[in-house]
Amino acid sequence: MYDERREKFSFKSFFLTLLLVLLFVFLMLWLFPTKNYVDRKFDSYDMDRISILYDEIFANNISRMKDAAIGYFTNERLPKTAGESKKLTLKEMYDLHLVLKMKDKKGKACDVKKSYVEMTKYTEEYRLKVNLKCGDQEDYIIVYLGCYNYCPDGICEKRVSTPSKTTAIEEKKDKKYYCEVVNGKYYDKSGNIVNEKEYNESCNPVIKKYLYEYKLTVADSKTCSGWSNWQKNKITATDLVQVETKSVKELTGYKEVKVPVVKKEKVTQQVTERYISNYVDKLVYKGTKDVQVGTTKQIVTEKVVVGKILKSTGIIDTGSRLPQDTSTTHYELLSVNTPPTCSYCENETSYTWEIYDIEPVYDVVEKEVEVPVMRTVEVYETEKVPVYDFRIVEKEVEVEKTVYETKKIAEYANVTYYRSKTCKIVKGYTDIKWSESKFDSNLIGKGYVLTGNVKEV
Repeated sequence: MYDERREKFSFKSFFLTLLLVLLFVFLMLWLFPTKNYVDRKFDSYDMDRISILYDEIFANNISRMKDAAIGYFTNERLPKTAGESKKLTLKEMYDLHLVLKMKDKKGKACDVKKSYVEMTKYTEEYRLKVNLKCGDQEDYIIVYLGCYNYCPDGICEKRVSTPSKTTAIEEKKDKKYYCEVVNGKYYDKSGNIVNEKEYNESCNPVIKKYLYEYKLTVADSKTCSGWSNWQKNKITATDLVQVETKSVKELTGYKEVKVPVVKKEKVTQQVTERYISNYVDKLVYKGTKDVQVGTTKQIVTEKVVVGKILKSTGIIDTGSRLPQDTSTTHYELLSVNTPPTCSYCENETSYTWEIYDIEPVYDVVEKEVEVPVMRTVEVYETEKVPVYDFRIVEKEVEVEKTVYETKKIAEYANVTYYRSKTCKIVKGYTDIKWSESKFDSNLIGKGYVLTGNVKEV
């Protein structure tokens, strides 16, 4: 009984423990998400923020180009006739200092040729296209400009807005006017009903004129004279003296030295000479030759004519006499025409023949002939050969003798030459000019830059 109760108790405890463990694991997973889940959440969040940041940078660059273009295209720079366009690349905008350098999302410079602003004249307004290409991202915006009644001065951007529900209800009740006084109501440049003071401030603003400060800074410069003539006197270089040197090998003098000289002279002295004392006979080998030592009989074959064959050529000929046969041609007589015998007949006897070619018939026969038997032998001849001996005789001979003579030789050394040019410092300066234009191309072309200082006229 005790064992049975213990087994029941153990099974129940195990089941409850397992249930608690599974519940704990589920609760931990719910409260603490996995690292991959957290990473995905953070990665998605960061990528969304980076994408939004890149889009804001691109949109900001387009906005900067748009504002610079509106400021640049003043009345004198606008296209004059409908359909005419004027284009300004981003590089030209950099050169005119209209905008600062633009970069894409990876920090690389934007395309200065494919990025541009283009102003096109329409009948009653202008269209400005702003195109920007930075890396693999390219887009553009279209802005319409004109002399609208809400422009403070010159042309301005056309307002395109979606009216609210309240405004739409008011427009049904009251027609919109811009900078007009209708039925005692004042409408400002935005079409809003205002008081008289606000109306004057909006529609009759006091146009202020400003002067913009430009500055040209010329740095110190150095101007130098031409090079002087070369001289041996040493010149020391300074900040205002430039020096060049060259090394020339020159004659510096002469010195005496003993030099060996080989001379020839004749002297009489005893010498041993070789001479011919006698001649003797000697067999001298002269080579080999073939000589006949007899004959022998030999069977040889020989080609002989044993007959002939006549072959007609088909040629029939006539004449006063029959031709003689040759070794290759046979003339076969066919007929003889003898004229009658009379004193007054002038005709001669005529012959008619056929021509045949003669072809010989050969046969090979054997015959015995004697042929010489040859042998190669060595050939020797007797010649007189000299016998040499030696003797002592007195003879005048030429001998070489070395003597030393005094001789002057030239001495050379490297000599340094100097030349110089004198320089002077031209002090730089700063020039200030004021202009009514914030984009004065004349001053900008001369190197002037805006300082940011502005004063009201």
